[in-house]
Amino acid sequence: MSEDQYTKEQLEFLEIFEIAARYDCLFLLDFHCFDLFDHDQTSLLSDGERAQLAAAARYDIYAEAMQKGFLPKSSPFGGVHEHQHFC
Repeated sequence: MSEDQYTKEQLEFLEIFEIAARYDCLFLLDFHCFDLFDHDQTSLLSDGERAQLAAAARYDIYAEAMQKGFLPKSSPFGGVHEHQHFC
C-alpha cells in the first residue's frame, strides 16, 4: 500500500511504531498505551486512539531512539518536521 492509502491518523501511528520497533523502544508504546487506556494492546485501539498514543509517546520514543543512533529527518530548512518538537 502506498502512503496515500492511509489516513493521517494511521500514518502518525505507523511512523512512531516503525521508529519504536527499529530502535527497540516498543516498551514505551506499551507504557503509554497502558497510561492512556489501562491496557497495553495497541491492536485494540481505534485509529484516533492510536494517533493519540503516538502523540503521547512521540517525545519518549524519539529520546530513547536518539540515544540508540536515530537521527530525525530534517526539513528543507534544516529543522525537524513541524510535528517533531524537542526542548
